[in-house]
Amino acid sequence: MAALATAGKRMTLWQTLHWCEPLWLLLALFPLLLAAWGYFQQRHQAQNYADPHLLPWVQVTTSQHGWRKWLSPQTLWAIAWILFAISLAGPRIPQTQPDDLRTAQFDVLVVLDISRSMQATDLAPNRLQRAALELHEFLSLAQGSRVGIVVYGARPHLFAPLTNDANAVRFYLQHLETLVLPTHGTDHAAALEFAQQELTVREQALPAAVLWITDGDIPTDQHAALQTRVQAMQAAGIPLYSLGVGTEDGEAIPLPGGKWLEHDGQAVRSRLDSALLQSLTAQAEGAYSAVKDDASDWKTLYTNGIVEAFPATASDAQQWRELYVWTLLLGMVCAWLAIRGRKNEA
Repeated sequence: MAALATAGKRMTLWQTLHWCEPLWLLLALFPLLLAAWGYFQQRHQAQNYADPHLLPWVQVTTSQHGWRKWLSPQTLWAIAWILFAISLAGPRIPQTQPDDLRTAQFDVLVVLDISRSMQATDLAPNRLQRAALELHEFLSLAQGSRVGIVVYGARPHLFAPLTNDANAVRFYLQHLETLVLPTHGTDHAAALEFAQQELTVREQALPAAVLWITDGDIPTDQHAALQTRVQAMQAAGIPLYSLGVGTEDGEAIPLPGGKWLEHDGQAVRSRLDSALLQSLTAQAEGAYSAVKDDASDWKTLYTNGIVEAFPATASDAQQWRELYVWTLLLGMVCAWLAIRGRKNEA
């Protein structure tokens, strides 16, 4: 098992190894060509000196044996030359940085609906828990960005400030189920306005987007306010992306004690209004997707949406770990041993 693990590490190193100036590797062929030329030159001279059947009687064999033969000054110079050629070629491997040290290129402020209708169970285990699972998946994709979370019911609250530390955001998400808002109801427009204000007062003005996660159960009397708010976001250059957590058929809204929210004796059924969410996000130059069992929802919203809205700049250049220092040091050691060997022979 240990041998397999070592082989896996070697394969990983070779797969990630890059060369800054690979043409310098051609210099490594010089000692090999020189050795081949010397071998054929010596063989040609020997054939001119005596007949082939007499060569064993006139050839002088070296007195060096074992490792001394293979580590002769000539061999050490050849190894040093090859190591210097490798150093000039610039071996390197990609350098990864912890999330909290990675330079952020854009901000994504999540606006998460945690109103009572998010307890509906048309998506297992319920809408709110499914939204939390989707956020964990989003955080694994959100490289090079700061992420924050605003939660809202009747009023919005800053749940997690913008940070490029994904683990910190995951810590906040662990306490999402136990979060109790002081008021009941849902004001979607107020939540989006609060998010826009949070992005306006940032100290570091990076490009920003709002990711709105909601069940899409929006009363008709809030449509006009939402239209106005989306127009304000579009004017401010803040694209809006939305993830719909629910189904078109909907589900009754559960209450503590196993009862259902009722109106006029009938259970209130919460339904996802995909058409409205799609219209609002398109107006704010964003995109919409309902929750999917595969990764196609985040491909639409993040990979083909937010990432393409904020293309990487020149400052996003890959960070490298340079390895030429090690081959250079080994080459210098081989050269020093070769010089010492020459002095001892003299």
